[in-house]
Amino acid sequence: MNNVNLVGRLSRDPETRNGNTTVTTIFVATDRPKLRDGKTYKDESGYTAKETEFHKVTCFNGLATAVANNRNKGDLVAVEGRLHYTRWQDADGNDRYGCEIIADRIDFY
Repeated sequence: MNNVNLVGRLSRDPETRNGNTTVTTIFVATDRPKLRDGKTYKDESGYTAKETEFHKVTCFNGLATAVANNRNKGDLVAVEGRLHYTRWQDADGNDRYGCEIIADRIDFY
């Protein structure tokens, strides 16, 4: 099974490319507790220390248009989709790799 579920905030405004298919890319930031010696701990401000990860999410067609027209940096979203890996060669002939989430559904909050 290849299912991904994320809830996080957009780390920048959506980026859209139009062609035969509308494609919108967003970057979703998610937090998780940071561990020290296997336990969570408080940071200098007294809050639980957290680590942030950034996820590239790609949307197509109607979903791409809805996200581009209705979401902005900082907005909270829930994403359902699947992982997609790519491999290509750069201009120097080096193998490059990428990972993104292909969105099936995005809920706005």
